[in-house]
Order: sequence, then C-alpha cells, then structure tokens
Amino acid sequence: MVSKKGFLEERINVCLDQEGFNQKPSKNEVVRISERIAGQVTRVTIKELMENVTLPNAKSFTPATFAKAKRLNQNWKSQQIFALDIDSGLRIEEAIRLSEKWRVKPTFVYSTFSHTDQYHKFRMVFVLDEEIQDIRVRNVIQTALTTLFPTSDKNANDAARVLFGGKKIEFLHKGVVSIPDILDGVVRKIKSSSNSTREMKRFCKASGLAFHKGYPHYKKVEELELPSKWENLFISKTKNRTNTINYYSTRGENSHFDYYLVFSKDFYQDNESFSFESKTYEEQVMKQVRNFPFENLQKRCKLYREGISGDYWLYHNEMFGLMTNLLNVEGGKSKVVEIINSRKEYLEKREEWSLMMNQIRKMNYAPTRCNTYCPFADECIHAKNMIEQGKLPRGSVQVIEEPQFQDVDEVYRKLENVLGDLLKSTENGVYVIKAPTGIGKTEAIVNFAAENHFSIAFPTHRLKEEVSQRLNSKKIKHIKVPELPLLEEPFSEKIEHLYNIGAYTTVNKYLRQISNENEDVSIFLEELDKLKTSKNELLLTTHQRSIFTNDDSNSTVIFDEDPIPSLFPISQMKVSDLVFAFTKLQDNEVNKDVIITFQNMILNAPFDIVQERSSFLLPSVKDLEQTIVEERTISSNVLGFLNCDYFLKMRIHNTDYIYFIQRKKLSKSKKTIILSATINEKISKLVFGEDVTFIDLGLVRPAGSILQVTSKSFSRYTIKESHKELKSLAENLMERYNPESEIITYKDFSTGGKHEEIYFGNTEGIDNLKGENITVIGTPHLNPIAYLLISVALGYRMGLEESRMEYRPVERNGLRFYFTTYSNDILLKEIQFYLVETQLLQAIGRARVNRFPAKVLILSNLPVVGAEYISLSQKELIDLMK
Repeated sequence: MVSKKGFLEERINVCLDQEGFNQKPSKNEVVRISERIAGQVTRVTIKELMENVTLPNAKSFTPATFAKAKRLNQNWKSQQIFALDIDSGLRIEEAIRLSEKWRVKPTFVYSTFSHTDQYHKFRMVFVLDEEIQDIRVRNVIQTALTTLFPTSDKNANDAARVLFGGKKIEFLHKGVVSIPDILDGVVRKIKSSSNSTREMKRFCKASGLAFHKGYPHYKKVEELELPSKWENLFISKTKNRTNTINYYSTRGENSHFDYYLVFSKDFYQDNESFSFESKTYEEQVMKQVRNFPFENLQKRCKLYREGISGDYWLYHNEMFGLMTNLLNVEGGKSKVVEIINSRKEYLEKREEWSLMMNQIRKMNYAPTRCNTYCPFADECIHAKNMIEQGKLPRGSVQVIEEPQFQDVDEVYRKLENVLGDLLKSTENGVYVIKAPTGIGKTEAIVNFAAENHFSIAFPTHRLKEEVSQRLNSKKIKHIKVPELPLLEEPFSEKIEHLYNIGAYTTVNKYLRQISNENEDVSIFLEELDKLKTSKNELLLTTHQRSIFTNDDSNSTVIFDEDPIPSLFPISQMKVSDLVFAFTKLQDNEVNKDVIITFQNMILNAPFDIVQERSSFLLPSVKDLEQTIVEERTISSNVLGFLNCDYFLKMRIHNTDYIYFIQRKKLSKSKKTIILSATINEKISKLVFGEDVTFIDLGLVRPAGSILQVTSKSFSRYTIKESHKELKSLAENLMERYNPESEIITYKDFSTGGKHEEIYFGNTEGIDNLKGENITVIGTPHLNPIAYLLISVALGYRMGLEESRMEYRPVERNGLRFYFTTYSNDILLKEIQFYLVETQLLQAIGRARVNRFPAKVLILSNLPVVGAEYISLSQKELIDLMK
C-alpha cells in the first residue's frame, strides 16, 4: 500500500553530483566527478532522483555512499539503489518483459546519451525496500541482477561505480524490490534452464552464498525462526531495517518478511549438511499438521475459499503465502494443486508455481502470517496464519470477534444514569449492573448516598471501613455494621471453634457472657443492638451479614461486587469426624433414632455421587447444638452439614471426606442492586431467576496495557508438579515483558513480592496497587467438586459425558482457545468459567488500567478480552525454564 505522501516522495541516500551535462562527460570531467562525488551524499526523493539524472539536469551519481570522501570500493558504506547498464543485446521493452517474467521489475529505466531507436542503450535502476550496510549482501544483489539480465555490462558492477546521467525516463514502475524477491527471481530463472544444478552452484560461487539442498541458502522467516547470530550469517529483521520503504499493493499490511542469508565459509562449498543452532527448531515446526479440518478453513478464510473456487485471481505473493501454509498440512499439496487447476488462466503459471512449491518444501518454509500477504486481512478476524485459522494450536488464542471499547468517562456516565434511575424506581427485584473495574463504581455509590438511604454490602470489613472514611470526608451521615474485635486466647480460640462447627447461635450467647469483662465486646454488642432499631439510614454492611441475617434496615441494598459465591457456601469435613459427632449425639434419646438413620445414610452413601440431604424432624434441636458445643473434640461443621442442601462423599488418599453445599437466597421483598465487573449474565439468571434485570455497560478502552502469555496455564497443579521450572519461567517472562512489577498469584506460591497479602481470593476492592505495573500468575481453578455442587444446587443433573473434563478447544467471549473444561453447552462449564474468570479479572483489576497507564502481564491460559496475546514455542518455553 502506498504511503500518504506517495511512493515517488520516498527518500533514499545517494552521492549526487551537483553539475549536470547535456551529453556524456569528457574524460577530464569524469576525473573531476570521480574526485568530488563521494563527498556529495544527498538524501533525495525517488522523483527528485529521476529528475536529476535525466535532461535537462543529467547529473552523475553513485548508488552507494562512502565512509570517507573518496570513491573507493573499500570505502563503501551503504546502498539502496542498484543499477544495470544495458548497451547491447536487449531492447527496453524486452528488458521489461524479462523483469516481469522474473518478478524483479526496475523502479525506473532511463535512456543513456548514446541511445537511439535502433540501438537501445539504457540503465535499469532498482530501488530496494531497505538500505544495505553489509558489503557481502551488496555483492549478492549485484550478482543476482546480472544473472537475471546477463546482457548487462559486467564492467559496471563494482561497488564504487559512477553512473552518468541520461536523456529521459523510459519506464516507471513505482515499486521497490526486496532481496528475497531478487533471489526468488534468480531461482526461477536458473530452475528453468537445462542444467539447473550446475548453474545454481555457479551462482552461489559467484555471489558467495552457501549452496543448500539445491538452492542458494536464504530464507524468509518469522522472527521466532531466526537463527542465532553466526559469522557466516546475515539476518534482516523488519523492525531493525534502515530506511524501510513499504510498498506492497496487494498485501494486507505494509509488512516485510524477516529473512536471512547464509554465506559459504570457504567462499564456495557444496553445503548439503549445513546446520546452525535453530535447525532443530525448524525441523520441529515444519512437521506436517495432521487431521487438519479443511472445512473449517473453508468457512473462516476468504482467500482460501475464493482461491480454491477460482473466484479470486491469486497474485504471486498471495500464492506464496497460501503454499507456505498448505504445504505444512497433511493433504495440503492436493489443495494447492486444486487451486492451480481452478482457473485456466493459471496454465502458464504451472511451471513457475511448481518450482516455487518445490523450493518451499525443500527449504522448510514456515507458514506465512496472514497480515503480510492476504488482501482480505482487514475484512475478517484472522488468526496468525491459515493453519491457525483452520486448526487452533494449543496454547494460542484466536480472536473471532473484536472487542468494542468505549472511553472510561462515557462508561462512568452510563453507570451514573443507570444507578440513578434504579434508585428512583419503586419496583423491587434484583438488578445487576456489570461495570468494568476501576471506572469509579464505589465513587458513584458514595455520590448517591448523599441524597438516598440504602444499605451497601461490601465483600470485606476493610472495604466497608474505606467507604466509611470517604463518607465522613463528605460529611455524609451513616451507620455501619461493627467488626468483631480481636480477642486474646482463650476467647478467640473458643469463638473460632464455635464458628468452625457452625454454632452461630452459641457464638452470640458466648459473646454476651464475656461482654461484662471485655469492653471491646461490650461495645461491639451495643452497636449490633443499635442496628436492630435503625430504619431508613444509610447502612454499611458486609455480604455475609446481608445474606445471612435478613437485615431489614432499608428497602434497597446495593452489593458492591458479586455476592453469588457467598450464596453457595461449600464446606468440607472428614467422615470420621461426622461419625464421631453422631455417636455423641446418640446419647440424647430424644434424637437418637433420627441420628442413627442419618448416620447410616452417610456411611452407606456411594462415593462420587451427589446426594440430596434427607428432610427430618428433631424434637430437641437445642440439645443437639449444646451437645456438639460441649464436645471439644468435635471440630467439623456438623451443624452446617445438618442444614445443607446437597452433599458428596469422596475418598482422597485413603481418607473419606464429605463436601456439602447450602444455597442461600436474597430477599424478594427488597430492591437489590449488584455492581460487579465479573458477574455473569447466564449465572445471574439461574441464581436470581429470569426476571433479573441485567445491564452490561460494556468494555473500557484501557489507559494502560494488558499483555498475556497463554502458553502455560500456571495452575496450582502444574506449579506443584514443576515448581522450580515454572518459577524460573515466570521470573524470566517478567524480566522480558514486565520487569520490577508487583505480583498477584496463589497464596501458597511464594514469589517474594512486596504485596503477598494480595492473592487470588483476596483481591476484591483493593486499591493500593492502582497505577502500578503488576504481573498476575496463575489460572485460579477451583476444586471441580465446587463446580459440581453449585450446578446441582441450581437444579442441574448431569451424566457421564457432561462431567468429564478434557483439554479441548473453546469459543468464549469472542475468542478461540484451548482449555481444560467440560463438554459444550452445559451449566457445569459455565459455572467453571464464571468462577475462574472472577478470580482472574479481580486480580487484573487491581492495577486500574482503565484509568491509569499501568502495565499488566498475565501468565495464564485463560485469555482475557482485550489483552495482547503471546504464544511461545516449545523451544522458547524450554529455554525460559532453564
């Protein structure tokens, strides 16, 4: 694609003499030009160059620049223009036809002073897409061009050659050539000759390139494929090139290939066995992909679809891109043949394309990226290459639907409008507002609190206290649920024991018992008692208290963050603890029969099958709780189990456990507003009913950046299995992509960070990392038992296929990726993603990238919408784990 300023306005460096001539300079004039021209380095546009070298100016020039102001081959410094003098044996129109045949067209051609209609004498000028600063490469290019046009003057090929001006421009292409394109042309020409092997070796000897597998040793590659630096190697990376000119009218992006040239160690050698450090990797990536779903590629790739049907005319570079992809797939060669046979106009190209196919296969070309050659790259959401478009590689992410971002202030205004309308409404029910992290949800609540009375429930007492301070700073009157004070032993030990066994009623009794001798507890109880009589006052509370106490202080409650996990508390105990507790409970004759029956049901329950707890009548419930409280050896949540909805018995390492869940519900007599960045619409409707109002405010265009490496899951299990290697990998990735960043990960995955009190499960609302660069390490899976019990509590029943976890391709949130999950279209899978995404997104949100220019690095295989994804090769991962 032509840049906005126009191709002819591209600038290049030449040594341009300041004196013009209307004919070929005399010998004395030539001497003077030679002496001064090396010091006349000029940066000119291509248009200016053409005007300067033709009449009426007809100035002399050297394509090269020099390190010293003396025109000598040994002073050669750089070159972007190459020229051939044609004095006989070829007419201009024939030269152009040849250049089209070899696909190496000159940028312009001008006639020299001795040119006539009968005897054509002209100069072909080739502009490279990059400036060359390696004399070896310069010699390769000059040798290649004279090989393509053998009638050119061999005496005009030295590096310091002066080229004289001429009459006029005879041909203009408005295009540049690349070094790989020039060498491709040489290969095409030589392969079409009668003794191609001999001629190929001759060219390699003349140019200095190594001879490898029947070809000059050069290769277009992706950056990851580039070999390590070596003395006989020239590497050209797109991002490091000098004076790059982007001009590809049929490519999806103005992008060049990276490439390398391998030079012969002994000037020439038949180097069939040549190898360098990355060869093992090349052979690995070139292994053909098996079981490739061509039907998926047909649906997802317009170029392949229209290429194989013959509806689209394929240009050379597009066919090259298709071949490099399809020849890496088992059965892909037949698809290439099918494409070649799709149009009768391709008949004349069969030989050329057959040669190109053989070269791609022999030289092990990797799949070309879609955005470097595909004309439809801007029309579809494409993967890295055609292979990934059809078959997703493990550890990579394909965007199938681009996220739609909005300005942060726009989303905040939406939040204010929606929240204001809901607070004015007189309709009860559950209203869910999904709003991105860091846009100011809490600030919006505080602003509305000045003129409204409602309850605000926070996930922690710490967040409750932070908001209380904000309200005090604005002089907004409010009351708050007190936090149980820290107590010394044995009081704290006793209360912790009562909570563990589920004796919440006894906790309150015990606190009142010790309040006479503990002032802090006395104040705590007084504040609780005040809450019972408060009505229509701004109340700050917690998720737990709002859910478990049926507080009726206000008719409207706002949950800051998602309360759904708190509505499904899951507990665990050993079966032996439960049996011991039941044995003690049997001492009470009134409850004995029910307890024995219940105990037998537990002991006889099958493993790994969710059971619904039986309903029962206990004549003496108070005696049952009292018995458990008095028995100090009972430490499991027996009372919680007796109140559960479902339970599951499992054997883990020869020990039998009971997992159980109790479903809580929000009050239907209130208006409940939930503000959360991670809440899920499907789960919300299952939990709160189809009548729930769900409002998604959309995504914010971040002020910072999010980078995600998806090649490893960094799950708890994988870290436990390969702790040393994954810790080394995480450290090296941080050093590469986000050095000196703060870390959020699992509580038990020590990283030596300054904020180890912030970890998965303890990130909600934390604000002291805003604007900081952070690295989030891990995919915080829960125990699959949690997914199972929650799905059953929501009324879902599953069979063999639904409950099986596998590493499988997934399409979610506009992304395709591999993940260990359940089969498609089931609640179990939705619950899993919801719970894992919640933990991951909460951790990422601590940097507040929506408002601050911070950088977040994520090491997890669960892709986050809007991140820049990095998929590393196996070789890179191994190197980084050392």
